[in-house]
Amino acid sequence: MRNAFTRYYSVILALIAWEAAARLVDNKVFLPTLTAVAATLGQLVLSGELMTHTAASTFRAVSGFAAAAAIGIPLGIAMGWYRSCENFFSPLVSLSYPVPKIGLIPLFILWLGIGNISKIAMILAAAIYPVVLSTYTGVKGTPLYVVWSARSLGASEGEVLRKIIFPYALPHILTGLRLAMGISWILLFAAEMIAAQSGLGWLILYAERMLDTPTVFAALVTIAVLGFLFDRLILGISERLCDWYTERTA
Repeated sequence: MRNAFTRYYSVILALIAWEAAARLVDNKVFLPTLTAVAATLGQLVLSGELMTHTAASTFRAVSGFAAAAAIGIPLGIAMGWYRSCENFFSPLVSLSYPVPKIGLIPLFILWLGIGNISKIAMILAAAIYPVVLSTYTGVKGTPLYVVWSARSLGASEGEVLRKIIFPYALPHILTGLRLAMGISWILLFAAEMIAAQSGLGWLILYAERMLDTPTVFAALVTIAVLGFLFDRLILGISERLCDWYTERTA
């Protein structure tokens, strides 16, 4: 309990400050209290509405994130290990990375429709960059003397990649995945607000039109909690698989 409080006391203080500020303002349309938002959350859970929207949003976010990981990790390894791949893909990544992905929403809707595919594609288009760049950095940071030693002992190209390059790059890969997960939820929110009939983003937009601020905050809190849980999951995997790295950098 003490360790948990030490790690998350800032969240508790923020919640207390929220409740105090809301009671001071005393206007639920402008800023609802934490207790009012909690009551709204309870109503949405009991009605089943929150679970429906949460399931739809989670499917879209996780699907886009998984696609970004499946494409971004191999691409980042290839860019970091093979000079020809780096020469080909590095300018494309640098040129397309600054493009605002939210501005691509109308194009994805035009090309892929208003269903889940367009939303997943948009999440993929944004979340893949931190995965690629973090993986690339991890591969480039692998000590060359370790690679030379493995090759002198007769290791094949595949063994070098599998047993040396990937383990050394893994901490950076997992960092990129954490960033990609956060981006997935941010882009999902934008996509669901523009073209959707379900999901937490759609719920926020609908509640805003009805001036139902407690529901807006309830959906925002749900997104925050989901993002936090997925981030803690990836962080836990990172601490378990890369304990050698976390201990060295502690």
